[in-house]
Amino acid sequence: MMNRKNRILLLTGILSSILFISTIIFAREDSSSLLKDFNFPMGETTGEFVTVSFDDLFNIFGNYSALTDSQKKDSWHEYRGKHVRWEGIVNYKGLSKDDWNRVGVRHNVETNVELIFDEDKKDIVKMMRKGDRITYTGRLSLLFDRTLLFRLDDVNIEIINDKTVDILKSKLEEDATLSLQSVQVSETATNPESKESSEGENILPFEGLDKIFGKSSDISESRKEELWNYYRGKYIKWQGIVNYKGLSRNDYNRVGIRHKAGTNVELRFDEDREDMVKMIKREDNITYTGKLAKLFGRNLLCSIEDVNIETIGDKIIAEVDETTPAISDSGSNTDNAIVSEVIEEPDITLAESMAPKVIEKEDTEITGALDEFVKLPFEELDEIFGRENKMTESQKDTLWEEHKNKYVRWTGEVMSRGKGRVSGLMMGIKHKKGTDVELIFDNEKEDMVLSTEKGDKITYTGKLVTRCGYIMPYKLVEGNIESVVKAQMAADQAR
Repeated sequence: MMNRKNRILLLTGILSSILFISTIIFAREDSSSLLKDFNFPMGETTGEFVTVSFDDLFNIFGNYSALTDSQKKDSWHEYRGKHVRWEGIVNYKGLSKDDWNRVGVRHNVETNVELIFDEDKKDIVKMMRKGDRITYTGRLSLLFDRTLLFRLDDVNIEIINDKTVDILKSKLEEDATLSLQSVQVSETATNPESKESSEGENILPFEGLDKIFGKSSDISESRKEELWNYYRGKYIKWQGIVNYKGLSRNDYNRVGIRHKAGTNVELRFDEDREDMVKMIKREDNITYTGKLAKLFGRNLLCSIEDVNIETIGDKIIAEVDETTPAISDSGSNTDNAIVSEVIEEPDITLAESMAPKVIEKEDTEITGALDEFVKLPFEELDEIFGRENKMTESQKDTLWEEHKNKYVRWTGEVMSRGKGRVSGLMMGIKHKKGTDVELIFDNEKEDMVLSTEKGDKITYTGKLVTRCGYIMPYKLVEGNIESVVKAQMAADQAR
């Protein structure tokens, strides 16, 4: 009996020893192999990551969740402030300067996640396009109760269309460098003196930039935008001819420069440079410096900000400045220079390009009463913003800001007129086909408006407020009728 018990005890001891030894071996095994199925985040983000997917959180907080609102609120405390790494499709990007840092991402239907980028991520945002598949990280900050479910801040983009951001940046810089080298070969042959900035960097001449981004370039528009990210913010030093100056107090800081034909560069001066702008005249040959800002990519190539003028003709700006008091003493009133000075006003037209081309017209005396008027025929404005122009809606919106609230004087045909309780006193005007312009009048102009008839030809003025859409016409307010040619008379004249 004792021998049997001893055998049982012996077997129990042996089994216990085996289990103990196995536990030690298992504990010493490389812990990384135990976690091989988990994709823990790597990189610079120091916040706490959670491995939960978008679909997991959608099931908890989405429209079809079985949780009550209070249960969702309690659950959100567990995830708020945590970092996630997700993959989705870019559904939209902020269109204005104020919301460039907002990007919408689609995971199932429409926009499900809104990404908010910090200022130092602007270059990354510019690299993305609608429809791109991105892998991104960010911190869960807001929960919404709709299709747009989450807002993430502290966002970073890791992959765009299966390529890492670092690879895309390197490729962009490489392409920009190759483009620059290709245009500098011929320039070096004709001008062996290398141009360098004070920091010792090569300064790209206008001709070189125009070969890359101008209307004769073979590079696609999307590729131009990508390459421009490399050049934007770089400083240049160029020489050109003043082609026009801003004609009103509101746009005195805009100066057009001719390098080849028409206006090729637009200078945008800071407010403290107003005196400098007054010193230059049309056809002056100036040397200027500034920072590459906005790309137009047509005959009007780009805009330049942070502008400074170094020379006017063969005189440096300091020498020109010294002559200003003497000119003032001789009887010229500097304070009235903008109001009384006669300058040649450019007439903006569009040829094959989307950017304005300048055609010289007769000198026009600028007076305070015409500060907001622009001499831009309807047909030329419509070439920029009409349906036949191939610019994107966002590009049109950006250009419209330069025309909005300006007054125009046009001649068109009355299509309709009337007074509504909501719309007020208004008139539909034809320029090309159908109603092209909706002109809004003040109530005191009622007799003037209702005395016209369909088919009358009128010359009118108004303030531009809304650009045309695919169906909607241009909208002008503060309408006024200057002359009317009755319909029958207009028909007789047409014969």
